[in-house]
Amino acid sequence: MSYKSPAHSLITLNLTPLIDIVFLLLVFFMLTAHFVDEKQIELTLPEAASAEAMTEVEPVVVSIDPSGSFYINSEVVHGQLLEQRLQLLFSDNPDRLLRIKADSQVSFDKVVTLLDIARLLHISHLEIATREK
Repeated sequence: MSYKSPAHSLITLNLTPLIDIVFLLLVFFMLTAHFVDEKQIELTLPEAASAEAMTEVEPVVVSIDPSGSFYINSEVVHGQLLEQRLQLLFSDNPDRLLRIKADSQVSFDKVVTLLDIARLLHISHLEIATREK
């Protein structure tokens, strides 16, 4: 009797199912990944009964954190440079939307300062971000 030695047999590994699984996982993670556009500033927005969903137009977002610091589109701006930066942003498109996001703990004086600057720059389209009750 002659037996074939296991060392002489050719073993093949089919990689097709493995590649299929890898591609399925790749597609799954690409579809479920969350892409973050903007940095988040930790704010507690005040509540309003008339709160509505915000528009999808690219607004200029001015945030005021609890310490009273101003942010334009998540970038810190010193209070004295706020008017200059807003004038620069609104010079090319005066019909842009100004969205104000102020923490509920911010002194009213900071919000009035921002509204005053907006009025001086003739910014007529503005909204104040709130959260629904």
